[in-house]
Amino acid sequence: MVSNLTIATTSSPIWFLVRDITLSEWCIVVSFVLILCTGVLGNAFVIYVFGYKRKSNRRSTTELLIFYLGIIDFLSSLLNPPLYIYWTLTNYRRWDFGYLGCQIIPSLGPIMTSASCGVLLIIAIDRYIAIVTPFSGELTPKTVTIVFFFDIVVSICFYLHYILALKIHPKDKYCYIPNVSDYKYGIPNCVFVVLRLCLFATVFSFTNVKILKTLKKCEVTSTSKEIKAACFKQSKSITTLLVTMGTVFTLLVFPRELFYLVYNLSWMVSKNGVKFNATLNQINSWLKVAHTANSCANMFIYSHMQAIYRKQIIRVFTLLGNCKFMDTFTSLIKDKTSVRKKRRLTFLKSLTTLPEL
Repeated sequence: MVSNLTIATTSSPIWFLVRDITLSEWCIVVSFVLILCTGVLGNAFVIYVFGYKRKSNRRSTTELLIFYLGIIDFLSSLLNPPLYIYWTLTNYRRWDFGYLGCQIIPSLGPIMTSASCGVLLIIAIDRYIAIVTPFSGELTPKTVTIVFFFDIVVSICFYLHYILALKIHPKDKYCYIPNVSDYKYGIPNCVFVVLRLCLFATVFSFTNVKILKTLKKCEVTSTSKEIKAACFKQSKSITTLLVTMGTVFTLLVFPRELFYLVYNLSWMVSKNGVKFNATLNQINSWLKVAHTANSCANMFIYSHMQAIYRKQIIRVFTLLGNCKFMDTFTSLIKDKTSVRKKRRLTFLKSLTTLPEL
């Protein structure tokens, strides 16, 4: 989300204003470059493994959800880092993408993050149905697809007030948000942030607690040692996954949400709210880095649920290594063959040029 102090002019013909870029800003740029490369490559693997390699008739609902999550995070990794790099290099004092770009481009990041959060909740509900209530039915691929597109629509609606608030200044031609003390923007913004945080915390906590209780019950009530061992292994694996998932998502996403919630509330309560300074700008920038890095974390966390993902990555790199080896080997054989041909031609030429006796 862009603060109301963001200024991006288009008066200068150069791409960005010439200025001294601090070490912290260079670190931020490098971080976004790493997120861009890692997120695009990793999520491309997710799309390849769960979208292309897995046939639709053999794909489970969890694999389908991971595929959808990979698409969202791929777009998020592809679109967000370049924008934040541009803003960091220009010190938030330029905008070269017009009025429509002002409304759309800054909104893509928050919408993608919200959609990603929604897919995570769908995965949690899918696991809940599969483990806690396995006999009451299951989510079908068609249902999952419908819910996924509904999640996209809801995410857009959550940030509709933000999209409409982004404007181009009629005189100075910079992209900006009206003062957050304006109730038309401030109230919906605070309500949606609180609603999103509460919804995620409630659904995630409820489903995960129920799953862990069910696995624990299976472990205690089972008479077979094999079943107990299987329950213990599954319980330990899922517990580790859930703790990692909750910790990573909380550390990467929630701090920036709370940061802007406090900032907005300060202007809603008082006309002399918190004003951005150099320190807050640095905090905001690093929170953006963490927030954007969530698109990389998802592929490691949720794809870890499927061993096929790791196997396919190893297989792809093995094939690439074999192809490189085969290319080198073929090139070496060709070189040797070429040398032999040259020697043979030289020998034949020497025979034809022997002097007559």
